[in-house]
Amino acid sequence: MSQTQLSFFDTSALGGGSNTLFWGDLPGDRALDEAASLAREAAAAPVVAPKIDFRLCGTRDLAQGWKARARDNLAAIRLLTELETDGRNATPSEQALLAKFTGFGAGELANSLFPRPGEAFRQGWEEIGVQLETLTSQQERAGLARATQYAHYTPELIVHALWDLVAQMGFRGGRALEPGCGTGLFMGAIPEKLAPKTAWTAIENDPLTARIARKLFPNQWVRAEDFTTAKIAEQFDLTIGNPPFSNRTVRGTDELGRLGLSLHDYFIARSVSRLRPGAMGLFVTSRWTMDKRDATARRHLFETADLIGAVRLPAGAMRDDAGTDVVVDVLVLRRREIGDSAGESAWLEVADLPDTDEGEGPLSINRYFVENGQQVLGRHGWTSGQFGPEYTCAANPMLMLDDALPSALSRLATLARFPVPQTFDAEALRESRRADVGTAGEGASLKEGSYLIEKGALHQIIDGQSVPVKVRKGEQKDGIFQKHARIIEGLIPVRDAARAVLRAQVENLPYSALQTDLKRAYQTFVRQFGPINLTITSTRVDPKTGDESTTQRRPNLQPFYDDPDVWLVSSIEEYDEDRQIGAQGPLFSERVIQATLEPEVHSAHDALAVCLHETGVVEIPRIAELLGRSEDEVIAELGSAIYLDAGRSQPGRDVWVPADEALSGAVRTKLAEARKAAETDPRFARTVAALEEAQPEDLRPSC
Repeated sequence: MSQTQLSFFDTSALGGGSNTLFWGDLPGDRALDEAASLAREAAAAPVVAPKIDFRLCGTRDLAQGWKARARDNLAAIRLLTELETDGRNATPSEQALLAKFTGFGAGELANSLFPRPGEAFRQGWEEIGVQLETLTSQQERAGLARATQYAHYTPELIVHALWDLVAQMGFRGGRALEPGCGTGLFMGAIPEKLAPKTAWTAIENDPLTARIARKLFPNQWVRAEDFTTAKIAEQFDLTIGNPPFSNRTVRGTDELGRLGLSLHDYFIARSVSRLRPGAMGLFVTSRWTMDKRDATARRHLFETADLIGAVRLPAGAMRDDAGTDVVVDVLVLRRREIGDSAGESAWLEVADLPDTDEGEGPLSINRYFVENGQQVLGRHGWTSGQFGPEYTCAANPMLMLDDALPSALSRLATLARFPVPQTFDAEALRESRRADVGTAGEGASLKEGSYLIEKGALHQIIDGQSVPVKVRKGEQKDGIFQKHARIIEGLIPVRDAARAVLRAQVENLPYSALQTDLKRAYQTFVRQFGPINLTITSTRVDPKTGDESTTQRRPNLQPFYDDPDVWLVSSIEEYDEDRQIGAQGPLFSERVIQATLEPEVHSAHDALAVCLHETGVVEIPRIAELLGRSEDEVIAELGSAIYLDAGRSQPGRDVWVPADEALSGAVRTKLAEARKAAETDPRFARTVAALEEAQPEDLRPSC
């Protein structure tokens, strides 16, 4: 099956790359010399390597300099292609090379290797850029480009220090979650005695990075999915990781999605919600989780969890590994057990630092750090930011981080203990997880939540395992109704047949016989239960008020709601609600997907959608190219769909962003930036007006 698949109903899609290896294309380069040596070693080694998880015992020996890091990335991508082409596991020495993949999130890498359309690679980076284009598909490069804003990997010093704390707090194994796992550094650094007792669920949104993680950890469940939408059924004994730093607002229809949290806060909140009572989560996160005046995220966490403690790291702690100088915190959160009283609440508030008013007002940070100065591994102060003075935590030359961080974390070790582990067989769980569970983009036949028939009985994929579905019998009250089970069993072959037709069309294979199979499965279901989208409308009149209310039920679809392909199944039928008659849709007789999809672009909004899909950013030249019109014309037509970003635009280089990005996040800061830019460029006036409408109400002073 081709590696390049269209993802029909999720956002994860693995792109195929070149299967040709170019060892030594950059003569004298250390990473490629290593790769060439590994290739010779592999030729003499046994063909089959055992499934062994990577162990990060010290450091990864990362190269010095961003060009050398980029070449390490290329070597890892080359090796990944070879391993996937050969269908084999990585040897330990190959895993050491894969582990040096650090993504392209550092500013020097992102700005040098992902030029805007019509622009060239940055001078001096041309050879590396061409190699990247050779090794990856357009889809893979778009994924890597999107990930640049998040791909800031955690230094090994921090990773090992957090594991030391986990061990001191009594963790003895269990189910563990690493959200936004990257290549899986936290999985790799687990203490040796805990590794066999722990089963991991790791979720990474960038498909190429997830594929590398799978070769590093073949015994763990690495899911190439968006953590914000992934189905997660299990409860975990530990969650640990470095959530992606971003001001992007996550919105959804569930309780958490309605809070409008930033991406990193959403990761933390959702991770904590999946902890079992008494379990703990450890996170490396932006200081804004603690310091923002809007306490929505912290108050939501406080409903079910307590802050055991935190450590503030100095600016620059992530510089060498991640290429960023952001101030980060380590947070330790514990989910309360039933009956526990809420803990200390001071961390919900921010407070002014005394003696810090230098004419701009005093610095404000989280009250926890004001009251626990020993947990701040630097000096609070002002620094010059892009838009004026701002807070920083400057490095203290008297503190060595490799000593100070373990010491600060050890002060938290006595404040909480992990609960006694539940009866748990990590090896059995790892072995029971099905290899054929994945995403549509990976060509998987089953996803998390999919129903299936196994050994004549109804099952569902839960946490990667095939779990029997309880069906009520006689007077039993547990389980689903027998009729619902029969409906699900009838829809499974319809779903599978529909997916088979779609996949054949994507891969340009014969599909008429598969359409016949789909018709047969559909007709069998309809004869027994009626139309898939059967809708029953009921009207009720309130006897007191006389108000009339209408409700609708979809009895044939409702039992299937937990299956991730429920709306695919619904979409194949055209339903006449008035006559309650269903008819076969186009999928039964037509080609609905082309092997190579050429998007239909009729408007600037169509072109914007194509551009965002291709690159993840608003590229006005590309939009104009798709329409054959001038840039000014497409900007005028897009209107309020896009805005100039004052924070990133520079003289001669406009940066446009979608409206939802422009008008969310730190809107007060954005407004100040836009007003300043509008003083010299009237085009920013529209951005100013929109941001003024997006301003939140000022918070009232706390009592």
